[in-house]
Amino acid sequence: MAQMYVLIALLSQLLFTLIQGQQSPCPQYFRYILKPGTDETIGQIEIQSPPKVSELRLKVGLKLTAELPTKNYGHLKLAQSTEDSAQAVLQGRSLLYHIYFPLRQPLPTLIAIWFNGKKYCTGLDATEGVMTTTITTITLEHALYLPNMPSPNSPPNESHQNSTPKPEQQQTSQYDINHNNMFLKPFIIKIPLYSNNNNTFLRPNQSSRPQPNQSPAKPVPQHNNNNNNNNNNNNNNNNNNNNKNNNKNNNNINNNNECGISSRSGNANLLISNGQETLPGEWPWLVAIFLVTHKYEFQCAGTILTNKHVLTAGHCVKNHESNETIPPNVLAVALGRFNLFGFREVGTVNREVASYTIHPDYTHSISSDSDLAILNLREPVEYNYFIKPICLWSGSSDLHNIISRRGYVVGWGKDEFGHDHTDHPRMAIMPIVSLEICHWNSPSFVTLTSNRTFCAGMRDGSAPCNGDSGTALVLFDNTTDRYILRGVVSRTVWSHEPTCDLTKYTVFVDVAKYLVWIQQQISTT
Repeated sequence: MAQMYVLIALLSQLLFTLIQGQQSPCPQYFRYILKPGTDETIGQIEIQSPPKVSELRLKVGLKLTAELPTKNYGHLKLAQSTEDSAQAVLQGRSLLYHIYFPLRQPLPTLIAIWFNGKKYCTGLDATEGVMTTTITTITLEHALYLPNMPSPNSPPNESHQNSTPKPEQQQTSQYDINHNNMFLKPFIIKIPLYSNNNNTFLRPNQSSRPQPNQSPAKPVPQHNNNNNNNNNNNNNNNNNNNNKNNNKNNNNINNNNECGISSRSGNANLLISNGQETLPGEWPWLVAIFLVTHKYEFQCAGTILTNKHVLTAGHCVKNHESNETIPPNVLAVALGRFNLFGFREVGTVNREVASYTIHPDYTHSISSDSDLAILNLREPVEYNYFIKPICLWSGSSDLHNIISRRGYVVGWGKDEFGHDHTDHPRMAIMPIVSLEICHWNSPSFVTLTSNRTFCAGMRDGSAPCNGDSGTALVLFDNTTDRYILRGVVSRTVWSHEPTCDLTKYTVFVDVAKYLVWIQQQISTT
């Protein structure tokens, strides 16, 4: 019997040693522990002295060198009850979370930890040199809401800034933990470690041309609307190549199995000044558009409509000073891009532009009405975990139906530190407002807007800015678990400084008003 106790003690010690052997890149925040009373290894996160605000949002990125056999992605929960956790915050004690992993072996490694929009920890790349064909990336989120506390957006608390705005959700208890928010649902991506990405462009000099970006639209895999114009085609000499009959590929257009599905969840540092950070594959319909002359210049962002078509702002293919159209053969599109100038990163595909079509009603005046262009890629792309189309809007296009809905806008535009662009895309959450409220915000919006545009924004420093033009505003559909395109960033109001006035709303083209025109373009070119 004594020998049995010794054996059990030795096994426990060995298991403890194995757990200790799991390296944590930031042991002050994250470590592996044994679940009490079991031999199951779980993760524990400790947030010391969390801010006393109304919303506490934790996001964790994990990487696993295996494919998951089921849809169990693991889960993130408070280590204590909701009430005890709330008391810990109010008393200035640490907030503890437990991560339950989807597999016992291999254990996932930490990518990063974000708390209220601030990155607390970045992990090492544990997959470097690992001979495997699959990496599964998991993102888990948890939100704890405390009543009678100041908003996270209130003047800080310097060490805990850039908190994510609370998603639309009814509170169900005094301390509402939102387990149904789309960001709390984990997504996985399988990444081939050794892939040929058909990169044809040289690494460019890093230079950018600024313009504004915008927020998210609602995911629904269909499209209807009333704009029957099909003019203003701007083709280069090889335009005939664009008319190859790729019906097979075009049938992928908003395929229910492809469109609007994020490969993971998101977070950002809000200019996307003051935007929140994102992860690769999180917004797979986002593309970067470059002007290619003697060097590569970042021009605008765009959104994948089909495997051959990209939607952007009309002014992105116009010379700002002369109003002349830019030849399509000097434009290049980077799909699946995360690092803006990472032309050889895994998952990215680069394509030349064969032609483009600007909406015939666009006048390049100070109005955002019809500020749309559709780029036709010289060669189609194959969808993967980093490259997917967005879902087009379906149902009523009445703006009143989406007032107060929160859209998601992602881009590489000018940040709060004055950089012309960010290396990685950032995300901002932007509530949609009525045109009346928008006009009250600034007299400039009276001429900038029309009945085919809308305004959105928090007016708190988190908004699209220079370099974000052409990016999408998407809404999330909780019924289908997909994102749907509703807007394209068109205009922002300038401040006294040579940058955007982030106390003002951003103007978006209301894409739902142009669905017939969009359908005509993607079905005939």
